[in-house]
Amino acid sequence: MGFAGTSITNSDAEEILTSLVKAYSSIPPIIKEYIPTLDKILKVLPEAVRKYSVEDVIKLLDWAAKNEIVI
Repeated sequence: MGFAGTSITNSDAEEILTSLVKAYSSIPPIIKEYIPTLDKILKVLPEAVRKYSVEDVIKLLDWAAKNEIVI
């Protein structure tokens, strides 16, 4: 068993969480209060998302943003 009951290793968990904290901290405080936390955003994604890799989901969201489907 890995970090927090997942298959993620401690070192990978540290890298993932550190980069997310860094990205989130770059958001101006005035805007931050209107953005839900990442865990809340991920929880509203449909079950279908679990069938795909994170890389594929990121590519889909990048495409959707470029085509102004999601902002």
